[in-house]
Amino acid sequence: MAATTKDEMTVFQKARMSATAAVIGGTLHGLIELPIVVPIEAAITQTQLNAKTFYWNFSNLVKTRQLYRALFTTAVGLIPKCWIHYAWLNLYIHYFVPSGDLKKATKQQSIMTGVATGASEVAFMTPFNLVKFRMQRPEWGYKNMFDCISRIYKEEGASAYWKGTHAVFWRNSICMLGMVGFYNTIAESLPENTTAKPAVAGASCGIVGSFMSYPFEMLRAARQHNVSFYDEMLMQGPKRLLAGYLPGAFRIVMHSMALGYIIPQMKNFGQVFEKKKE
Repeated sequence: MAATTKDEMTVFQKARMSATAAVIGGTLHGLIELPIVVPIEAAITQTQLNAKTFYWNFSNLVKTRQLYRALFTTAVGLIPKCWIHYAWLNLYIHYFVPSGDLKKATKQQSIMTGVATGASEVAFMTPFNLVKFRMQRPEWGYKNMFDCISRIYKEEGASAYWKGTHAVFWRNSICMLGMVGFYNTIAESLPENTTAKPAVAGASCGIVGSFMSYPFEMLRAARQHNVSFYDEMLMQGPKRLLAGYLPGAFRIVMHSMALGYIIPQMKNFGQVFEKKKE
């Protein structure tokens, strides 16, 4: 076997560092979000589909003891989901940003990283998200996650796991464009003495990303729950089309704040791991 060259070893080390950073960053992100995400997402899903207020849906889920209906499903998939998210993100940071540091990226490099990351997650994430969103709605009558998976396959076919893929593609790409593509621009515009600057920049990017992508989020909800987007959402006016937007934006802001803290540390995660192996 030919000896490994220095350049080949560098590429291998970068790949290993990326994977390590994805696991560490994804696990931290998943643990931070899980306790809060489940009830918020459940009420948002109901709001998107029945057009009642978020407060009404949240209260109703509490009364009927269905607020954490999707807890197990979310717990099973959230950390692996974050691994995939950070794996793609870190891959594209190294691909588009020569330094491997998003803080040093140009505006174009940041935008390309955000769009590519959001788009690349779609094939992996859509089936998991479909099951999670279906479990959030008691109206479907699924007994548990396994019953949900089984019934979707029997009643709608294997292709059903990828319902709304095109909407998820545009939603993810546009949302990540806002959350990652504008991060440096917003961070640099903040005063140097800004408290918790990464969180503030991340939250601001979350607001931008959620607003830009929300119509596609509603299209995703309609497709994955077998509802007519045109008749029941789009033609009902802006208020109906934006049902659940504010709590949805809060949800994405939380996600983006976590990104704001974790992204700058991802390179360090991998480097620390490599040093320990030497």
